Amino acid sequence: MNSNETKCLLCGCSAQLIHEKYPGYQEPDTFKISHCSECNTSFSLPTVHTSVIYENIYKNGSKVPGYNRYWRYAKFVKRFKNPFKYLAETSETYWGVREFLSSSEIRKESLKILEIGSGLGYFTYSLNKENYNAIGLDISQTAVDHAKETFGDHYICADLSEYAQLNSGSFDIVILTEVIEHISKPIDFIKSILILLKPKGKAIITSPNKSLYPSDIIWATDLPPVHCWWFSEESMSYIARLLDITVSFINFRNYYKKNYKVIALKPWRDSHLPSPFFNENGELINHIASTKTSLKPYMQVLLSRIPLAAPVFNIIKQYAMKGIGRSRALFDKDLIVCKDRGNTFCAILHNR
Repeated sequence: MNSNETKCLLCGCSAQLIHEKYPGYQEPDTFKISHCSECNTSFSLPTVHTSVIYENIYKNGSKVPGYNRYWRYAKFVKRFKNPFKYLAETSETYWGVREFLSSSEIRKESLKILEIGSGLGYFTYSLNKENYNAIGLDISQTAVDHAKETFGDHYICADLSEYAQLNSGSFDIVILTEVIEHISKPIDFIKSILILLKPKGKAIITSPNKSLYPSDIIWATDLPPVHCWWFSEESMSYIARLLDITVSFINFRNYYKKNYKVIALKPWRDSHLPSPFFNENGELINHIASTKTSLKPYMQVLLSRIPLAAPVFNIIKQYAMKGIGRSRALFDKDLIVCKDRGNTFCAILHNR
């Protein structure tokens, strides 16, 4: 193994070092990015403790690019009569979960669901409003206290591995939305999830999807160490084989028919390295203006309360976005059009 190779942290094969000093989430940290072609997984090194960074994100959440949407969901979800529908129509992450749950042959009231990494609590809340029997688990007592205060007594604070040992075979479905890429030891994490599942139970896992991107893109996900992994569909297939379970993936074509989306590759090229979000003192230096997204949720609330307004608006938006996207694609070949797959995968792990 030469100096540009390392052992893949997921499958153990030889991985290639593809960037020596990739910017980290907080100055002045930089990370080595490696990629394994065997399991199509990228990962960052060194592995570092992230509690201080997460605390800074929580303090500034509504202004942190990417994370601000979680605060927006928490703020607006209670204003909708059907919050699960609102989330599913807003984000492919929640659409994928709804797509699978709606296909289940088990009555929703009979399903026992655990959401791991429930954070601000809005998704567990939306599941319960849809008459699912769901509880949220998070390792942060601050997050759990906030979720209980805002959405009710549906949440527990616990370490997953300890909780799994005490609650073996308790759940029909375990849900992780945008969690697994944060975990330093994802295989051990999934083993704990399998312990929690009943026989034939399912784990629904969403994460940024490396399978969508060409091989020259180094890292099109949150900066390390917040995201220490960039997984692909092949990554999840490897994990399933290793654990002797099966995996399937949600097809997103119906979502993107209504939510036409293109992804520009230029911002992720080597010559356009991203900037850190916090300086070395923990101060937010790369933030989003609140006015950029302030009108959209209010419009969604308004349209949801006017009969037929939302469907008509969505049809107009769908055709307008398709026209704009197709025009852009004609003149800019550095774009990806989301179809069967998109920026997020939704993997279903099927327990034995």
